[in-house]
Amino acid sequence: MRTYYALVHKDAGSAYGITFPDLPGCFGASDAEGDISEAAQSALVLYAQDEARLPEPRTIPQLQADREIKRELAAGAILLAVPLIVVERKARYNVILDVDLVAGVDQKARTMGISRSEYLAASLIDRLSAHSKIAVSGGSRSMPSAASKVLTSRKASKGEKMVAASALAQTKSKDVTSKVVASAAAKVLKDPKASKDAKSAAASALTQAPAKKAAAKKK
Repeated sequence: MRTYYALVHKDAGSAYGITFPDLPGCFGASDAEGDISEAAQSALVLYAQDEARLPEPRTIPQLQADREIKRELAAGAILLAVPLIVVERKARYNVILDVDLVAGVDQKARTMGISRSEYLAASLIDRLSAHSKIAVSGGSRSMPSAASKVLTSRKASKGEKMVAASALAQTKSKDVTSKVVASAAAKVLKDPKASKDAKSAAASALTQAPAKKAAAKKK
C-alpha cells in the first residue's frame, strides 16, 4: 500500500480542487467539503487504472521542500493523505474466523451467486474504501475501476454491487460467472437508470463463461 498526498485548494465561488503533486494529470473536484476525501479517492483510482507503473510517493517533508508546493500551501491549500491499494495479485492466506461467522458469509455469498473469497474480497474493498478512506484500484485498466466505483457508491443498488463484486473478484482468475450473477448483470445492462460504471462492470462479468457451459467445455 502506498500513500499519495493531494493538494486541496479552493478559490472563492468555485468547487474544491484536488491535485496530486506526484501524479501529473491526476485531479478531482468536490462541491462539498464533506465529499473531498471520496473525490480524492475516485481521482486516484481512475488515474491508477490508466498507468502501468505508478511513481513512488514523496514524504511530507519532501513535498514541503518543493517550492511550488510551498507556494500552494502558503496560499491556503492543504495536504490530504490518500492511501492506495492496487488489487492485482492473489494469494492464499490462513485466516482464523468464527465458525458461525463463516457460515453466515457462505449463506450470503450463495444468495449472491458468488464464492466465499469473492464475498470477502468485496466486503474488504467496501470497508477499506468507505470506512478507512483508502482508495482501492483493480488490476486491469477499465473494469476494476468501474467495479470499484460501483462497490463504494452509495447510490448503487444491491444487484449492481453484486455484479461489481463478482467482476472485480474474477479479474485475472479462472472463476466463472454463476447463473445468478449473469442474470443480474443482464438486468443491469438493460436498465436505463443504471450508471455507466455499473454497466461496464456488468459487461465484464458477462465475459466470464457461465458455470454450466464452462463445465461442459471441460468434459
